[in-house]
Amino acid sequence: MENALVKKFKWFWAWQDEAEEAWLGEMSKKGYHLSSVSVAGIYTFFIDEPRDYVYRLDYRMFPKKDKQEYLQLFRDAGWEYIGEMSAWQYFRKHAKQGEANEIFTDAESKIAKYTRILTFLGFFWIVLVAVLVGRISRISVENPYPWWGVIDGIQLFTFLVFLLFTYIIIRLATRIRQLKRL
Repeated sequence: MENALVKKFKWFWAWQDEAEEAWLGEMSKKGYHLSSVSVAGIYTFFIDEPRDYVYRLDYRMFPKKDKQEYLQLFRDAGWEYIGEMSAWQYFRKHAKQGEANEIFTDAESKIAKYTRILTFLGFFWIVLVAVLVGRISRISVENPYPWWGVIDGIQLFTFLVFLLFTYIIIRLATRIRQLKRL
């Protein structure tokens, strides 16, 4: 059964990247080595002998030309590029005692990563606010049930997504605050 592919589902939030890295490392110790990640937390692993891999994630969006330079920096440092999922870049290398097993060696670079995520999510959060305000402002005072305009299906979905984005933004901001205290 060696080298067979196995898919596993596991959900991680944007602020849980260190937990995701640890889980991927534990999977490799069991002989499941990351092959790819797709949207919605579906991980594809190839089965082989257990290895002690260190996995690291970065969040970056850039043109292909810039991406090749970025990836070369990691290759030069001994990291293997696994792939990308929604701007999350996945890397791994064999864990070695006494060797740097981090791609971010200081709090400032970790803060920059979380700030990139916040910037991306913040844009969509602002769009959601604009949609919500636009929909609410169209509620007619002549309508005998004005509240229905607030809770119709599209409005309810938009509001729930808005709440989810707000929660994620708060958690990321909290993570940044924690890193600033280090």
